[in-house]
Amino acid sequence: MRNVYLIFRRDYLGYVRAWGFWLSLAAVPLFMIIGGTFAMFAAKSSPVRYYAVVEPAAVYADAIESEFALNDEDASQQARDLAANMDLSPQQHAALQSGNAAPPRKFIRVPAPADSIDDLRPYLMGQRLVSGPLGDKPLFAVFIPSADGKDLEYWSDDVNVGALRATAANAMRRLARQQALSEAGLGPDFLDRVDSNALQVSAHRIRTVADQTTAGSEVTMADRAPVFVAGGLAYFLWLMIFSIIQYLLMGTIEERSNKIFDTLLTSVKLTELLAGKLLAVFAVTSTMMVSWGLFAFGASLFATSQIPGGASLLSPFLAAFANPSIIIPGLISFLLGYVMYGMIFMALGSLCDTIQEAQTLLSPMMILLMLPMFAIFIAFQDPGSPIIDIASWIPVFTPFLLILRMPHDPPLWEIVAQMLIMALTALAILWLATKVYRAGAVHGAGIGDLGGVFKRMFKGKAG
Repeated sequence: MRNVYLIFRRDYLGYVRAWGFWLSLAAVPLFMIIGGTFAMFAAKSSPVRYYAVVEPAAVYADAIESEFALNDEDASQQARDLAANMDLSPQQHAALQSGNAAPPRKFIRVPAPADSIDDLRPYLMGQRLVSGPLGDKPLFAVFIPSADGKDLEYWSDDVNVGALRATAANAMRRLARQQALSEAGLGPDFLDRVDSNALQVSAHRIRTVADQTTAGSEVTMADRAPVFVAGGLAYFLWLMIFSIIQYLLMGTIEERSNKIFDTLLTSVKLTELLAGKLLAVFAVTSTMMVSWGLFAFGASLFATSQIPGGASLLSPFLAAFANPSIIIPGLISFLLGYVMYGMIFMALGSLCDTIQEAQTLLSPMMILLMLPMFAIFIAFQDPGSPIIDIASWIPVFTPFLLILRMPHDPPLWEIVAQMLIMALTALAILWLATKVYRAGAVHGAGIGDLGGVFKRMFKGKAG
C-alpha cells in the first residue's frame, strides 16, 4: 500500500502543481460567472425600441399591445404559481410575486410619422428620429397592411431581432379567432370561458395507504427530485470519465517517451503502479468536480436566498441525495464505472509514443463515451423503455443506467446482478489492461501491435 500511495502522491502532485490544472479549475466557474453576468447585463441593457403601425382604425396596433399585456400577465402568473407551490407566509408570497414581476417593456408603440414605406424609409434607417415616451429615437420597425389585406408587412432594418414580429404574429392569430367568434355570434372571451370550465388534470402518485395518509397523493418536487439527483450523478460520472482521457493519455505518453516506466518498475510492482496512477487521476478529476460542485451548490444557495422561502426549493434535492437506496448503489456504480473506463484509457494510452498516435484513438474513445450519453438521455426521458432494460445489462452502459433506474425502485435481484456483472467486467478489464499496459509501457508495443499482444496473451493462457 505504501508504494501505491507514493505513486499516487507523485502523480497527483504532478498534476495539481501545474498552472494549467488551476487554470482549468478556475475556467468553468469563471466562464459561468462571466456568461451569467453577460446574459443578465444583455437582458437589462437591451434598448427600448419604437415601432409603429400604419392603419386608420388601430385594430392591429391594439391587438399587438394586447398581446404584450398578455405576455406580461403570463410572467406574473408564473410567479404566482411558483409561490403557490412553496410553503410561504402571505408576506413571502407577496414579496416573491413582486420580485418576479414582468420586466420593463422593450417595444413601445409610437404614432407612425408617415403612411408609405418610401416616406418611412429615413425613419427606419436612422436618418430621422421619431418622438416617444423616452425621447427621440430611430424607428425600429413598422407594420403596414398589404394592398390585398392578406398580409401585415413587417419592415425593419434589423432582421435579427424577431421578438416584435413573433408577438405580432401571435396577436394576429388571436385577432382572427376573435373575429371568427364575433361572426358566429360569440363573445371574444368565449374560448377563455370554455378553457376555464375544462377539467384540470392534476398529477397524483399512487402510494401505500400508510404513505398516502402521511405524504398525500399529489405529485410534488419531492417526488421528482430523486430523478434529477440520479440524472445529475450519472452525468457527473460521464463528465468525470470524459475528463480523465487527457490526463491518462498525455501522462502515459510522456512517461513512456522519457523511459520513466523502467525506473519506476525497479521499485514498485506493475499492479501498484497502475493502482497509484488510477487513484491519482481519480483524485485530480474529483478535485475538479468537487470544486465545481461546491461552486454550483454555493451559487444555488445564493440564488435561492434571493427568493423568500427559497430554501424549500433545495430541501427535496438534498433529501434525495441523502437517500441510501439511491446514493449507495449510485456510488458503487460510479466507482466500478470509473475503474472500467479508466483502465481502458490507460491501457490504450500505454501503446502511444506521440500525441499524433493518441489522437487516432480519440475518435473511437469519443464514440465509446457518446453511446452512454445517448443512453442517459433516453433513460432520463423514459426509464421504463425496453431499450433501457436491455442496455442496463451491457457493462459499458450499466454504471450510468443503474444510477438512473434507482429512483424507480428496480427489483433487488436486478440491482445485485448488474452490480455483479459490473464487478466481474471490471476485474476482466483490469486483467486485460494490465497485460496491455505491460506490453506497451514496458516492452514498447505500439497500437499496431495490439492484435499480436492479445494473440500472445490468449495463446499463452491456452498453452
